[in-house]
Amino acid sequence: MSSRPMLTYPLAFLAGAIGAVLGWFLTGFAASYLAGLAGVSDMEGGRAMFAFWGVGPFGALAGLVLGVLIVLRYQGGYRGLAGLAGRTAAVVIGLAAATGLGLWIYSLSGDVLVTNGPAPRLAFEIRFPPDAVLPAKLEGVGVDLDTDKNSMPAAYLRTGSDGTRPVLSGVVELYFRTSHRIVVLRVKGEPDRLFLLKLASNPSASAEFGAWQPVDHVADRPDGALRRGTKEDGYEIRYLVERN
Repeated sequence: MSSRPMLTYPLAFLAGAIGAVLGWFLTGFAASYLAGLAGVSDMEGGRAMFAFWGVGPFGALAGLVLGVLIVLRYQGGYRGLAGLAGRTAAVVIGLAAATGLGLWIYSLSGDVLVTNGPAPRLAFEIRFPPDAVLPAKLEGVGVDLDTDKNSMPAAYLRTGSDGTRPVLSGVVELYFRTSHRIVVLRVKGEPDRLFLLKLASNPSASAEFGAWQPVDHVADRPDGALRRGTKEDGYEIRYLVERN
């Protein structure tokens, strides 16, 4: 069996992709030049935006179809209109599907959790030891979410109680895909307290708060070093993930 038919479709895919890129840029440059001759303003890049995003896609489509047709005609040896049209459509659809799949895989592997919508949010509650007193108006109190990619302050901090135990609650946005997330409680005049979150790198939404989790580390050594926390420290956290 000749190797020519076996190579036809891979070459058609490649030629279509190259044709689309060349068609996009050539059409964009030509449209930008003609728009300039016609007196179209280029204020804030408006002419280029029109040329490459308004007209360029038509050139990309033409280059894609032309590249596929050339390979099917001269490499595959297809002559009839029906055969060329059907096979060209199949290759174009295959290229579109492959491009969509590639973009989907990239969105799953990228650092940013959500690229076209609101970020997921972590809602948390931190329970203090019995009879602890929080500063008025939470002055000097802060909660941060630290990851290996960013640090994000919590918002909407408010107080409540669980019996004799004060409860500090709030929310913080989860921007990045990572399994290294730490909630840091900072109270002026006290050591920082760190809670290691047990979340997947891309966590699912939660219907309700999880179980209370004791503090993992406390920075109360003379040199500021961390020691492992215990239940006797009296600080606990629970949390859930909200997604739109």
